[in-house]
Amino acid sequence: MEAQNSCDWLAIYQASVYQFWHERDWFAFSLDGTRENCLSMDFPDSVTLITAWNPDSEEMPLSANRQENARLLRELISHGHAWAPASGYAKPDAGEVWREEGFAVFGWSKAEACTWGKNYGQRAIVFVESGATHLLFCSPERAELCFPLSFKPA
Repeated sequence: MEAQNSCDWLAIYQASVYQFWHERDWFAFSLDGTRENCLSMDFPDSVTLITAWNPDSEEMPLSANRQENARLLRELISHGHAWAPASGYAKPDAGEVWREEGFAVFGWSKAEACTWGKNYGQRAIVFVESGATHLLFCSPERAELCFPLSFKPA
């Protein structure tokens, strides 16, 4: 666990690609842009990318991840939250291969997004609101402003 705490989690999340279903197509981006070259992400509602995979950044078996994500989806539906499919994965040049399935949830506040992230053991979640993109670290709570770049899979 000590090795995980010494990780540069912001850099790890910035070496990833995030995508969600939006208006009949996948919207894919990374978080490693600059203020000068960032992608405009101004949606009518906030967008939160959340998953239940690998709580506390501990790799779990695929069956356990799918089971927890199904539980998250049931809870989202039971609370009446608008959602779409989403995923996150390592950039091809990141040196590591991984992928996590999840959901884009529309209309949450930062506080609500952080609460859901904590409840599902997530270290951080992506939160977009009013054109600003943040990586919300759930525990301890902090928001890191990020600059998204459009990502086109090869």
